Amino acid sequence: MTSPKESGTPGTITAGYWLVVTGTALSVLAALYVLLNKQQLIDAAAKINQDPKVTQDMIVSTITGLVVVSLVVTVVLAGLGVWLAGKVRSGLKKSRTGLMITLLIDLFFQMITNTLAIATVLVAVAGLVLFYFRPSTDYLTAREQTS
Repeated sequence: MTSPKESGTPGTITAGYWLVVTGTALSVLAALYVLLNKQQLIDAAAKINQDPKVTQDMIVSTITGLVVVSLVVTVVLAGLGVWLAGKVRSGLKKSRTGLMITLLIDLFFQMITNTLAIATVLVAVAGLVLFYFRPSTDYLTAREQTS
């Protein structure tokens, strides 16, 4: 394995890639944490429920469905984010835009379903920002022209 300096890849690309990987992995862990602690959400929802038509089973099924959907969407967005970050790392400039859209969708989704994961997505966004620094842009432009 060659170091980033030997391969000509700027440090901003390497650091950005690893920040995206770390941020998305942490968001998956946050979604798993919420899934493992869903009983607290169920208890809180049951406590504030004032509608007699809403049964305990309805609360359990709704919370369980929401938490599972949140985990699945988080895993899909994390996988897509890591894949696009890998494409940027390999020199495909167009993937930065796809990564930006993916991370913004992920951020919006986490704001709705899992506020614990907002900070983790912001770590990934910090990696995306590094992809837009001058050394990264120069590297990606040079790679695009040689292809």
